[in-house]
Amino acid sequence: MKNKKRVMRICIVITFITLVFLAGYTFARYYQSINVGGGSATIARWSFGSKNVSTDIKLSEEKIAPGSNGNFEIEVDATHSEVPVEYQIIVSDEKNIPTNMKFHAQIKDEKGTTVKQTGEYSSFEELANHELTGEIPVEQNNQKRTMVVYWDWPFNEEDTTAIDANDATLTQDGEGDSNLECGFNIQIIGRQAKIN
Repeated sequence: MKNKKRVMRICIVITFITLVFLAGYTFARYYQSINVGGGSATIARWSFGSKNVSTDIKLSEEKIAPGSNGNFEIEVDATHSEVPVEYQIIVSDEKNIPTNMKFHAQIKDEKGTTVKQTGEYSSFEELANHELTGEIPVEQNNQKRTMVVYWDWPFNEEDTTAIDANDATLTQDGEGDSNLECGFNIQIIGRQAKIN
């Protein structure tokens, strides 16, 4: 009797499985799987530099004095970048810069066209903070910017003292001699600009 019940249960299970398979086959949906490959993208190249790296920029090849003027260049280069680049010039540690020296700049693109003409500032640091920033687009043969910085040290004819108070504020060494070196530090920063 136990065997009959067992055989009966097995038959019922096999019948149920067969019915489920047949019902599923009868109502089956069309199904197809296609492999399309993988998703991929190429990462844009980043490039930023300057011809001024590890070089000293000279205001003049000769000694400067009241009444002299000149210019120097700072270049930023994003030639091989495949994304737009924002640049910023930071000036720090100005020392012994004549107090009445004036600075202004022209920013030119690679073709030599003036992109921006700045106003006049009483320090190079102030000029850099307000004006020596910009963006270089991804544009063939136009991914360099040259900042031509002009300086002018006017002669003050109205000061009749032995030392022209507006000419310079010079630091002195322990023996009271003036340090006749003037200068500043320049840092050039490049960042990827936001892509719209």
